[in-house]
Amino acid sequence: MTTVTETSQTAASEVPGADLSRPSSYYKPGEHHAPENEIHRLRQQVAASWQKEARVLREFGLTADADVLEIGPGPGYITERLLEEIPDGTLTALELNEDLIEHARGHLAPARPDQLTLVQGSVLESGLPDESYDLALARLVLQHVPNTPDALAEIHRTLRPGGKLVVTDVDDALWGLLHPQPDLPEFDEVVRLRIQLQAGRGGNRLIGRELGQLMKAAGFTDIKVEAIAISSEEVGMDVLAPQLNIRSRTAAMVAVNPAAQRPCEVTADAMDEFLARPDASMMLVFFMFSGTKPAGDAR
Repeated sequence: MTTVTETSQTAASEVPGADLSRPSSYYKPGEHHAPENEIHRLRQQVAASWQKEARVLREFGLTADADVLEIGPGPGYITERLLEEIPDGTLTALELNEDLIEHARGHLAPARPDQLTLVQGSVLESGLPDESYDLALARLVLQHVPNTPDALAEIHRTLRPGGKLVVTDVDDALWGLLHPQPDLPEFDEVVRLRIQLQAGRGGNRLIGRELGQLMKAAGFTDIKVEAIAISSEEVGMDVLAPQLNIRSRTAAMVAVNPAAQRPCEVTADAMDEFLARPDASMMLVFFMFSGTKPAGDAR
């Protein structure tokens, strides 16, 4: 697979079916043709990466008594793990998607009823109080936000002076690695089309390379970054395989861009063959950034 170098600033006019009225480039309620597949993918993703993510979160400043803001908790699988990390703290989970927040409400049952607060709303205009949190976590969210600087400014406002922002996200130049590597130009085309579609909806699948500068521009200091790699040799191919469910993950893209149908079909067949190989190996890569709201930034 080739390295992705395409700019993240693809013009919306170039993207078939672009919808710039969207508050997020992620699936709208009812948009995914098989939502149970997406829920399973998210669950397995957390199972694969959480142990390493939690270690880095602690290194970045998460403490047992922290008041935490989770941006975009989705179905609540990270929320559940975060609650275990802060037995003496509190967690506010801010989620835009109505279907996902309802799933989280049904999934989560915190031991302390006052420990968790679920809020439906946007990171662009949360309505949350000023200077209320010790740490904010935005995990695989900012790639979907149509105006990342505004989102970072809103998070900055809600953090206490000295508070930490941790952002976990991707860059499709290195989304992961497969071995043996398929000789498949269509795979690169699917990645390119996914970048293009998400950009046309206000998102950015190449955000990993920009996060440090974006956080610095928003007023965060002491910027740090760690790479999180998860291998099928560590967690098992069954855990990572849902990330290669091309048919499920590209159905919405094909629906708005018929030109994507053939490369998606070819890639899906190739991924089926890859996963059937006894020697198949896969690795996913995330980037985790942290920044600090300076103590002098009190309002």
